[in-house]
Amino acid sequence: MNQSALKNMVILKNLPSNIVEEAIIVLKTNNKVKQNEKVEKNINNRDEKSIDKTKENDYILKEAEMLVSNYITRLEQKKKERNEIQKAINKKCKKLKKSILVISIILFLETILLIIK
Repeated sequence: MNQSALKNMVILKNLPSNIVEEAIIVLKTNNKVKQNEKVEKNINNRDEKSIDKTKENDYILKEAEMLVSNYITRLEQKKKERNEIQKAINKKCKKLKKSILVISIILFLETILLIIK
């Protein structure tokens, strides 16, 4: 199977929503964006039924957008927490290395003193 033909997809399940049960997100390929484009909706020529329908659809879209943004922020928070934990571990590791170095130097000096006596 050709890997380049596959799409990057993320499936979100067990979402805290009354409306959305499962969300499937298809990611774009890694293209460089030269300029941000603004998407505008054309609401000029619509009747009342279609306006009500779009309001309902907009509500569902807003709910889905909110769920996706919450999911992304949770991922970013987990990454920050992991980085903080890793920094704390590195700090402890450096302290341990320094203390081992000091203890080994003291042990070496005491051994030399015992040999001399």
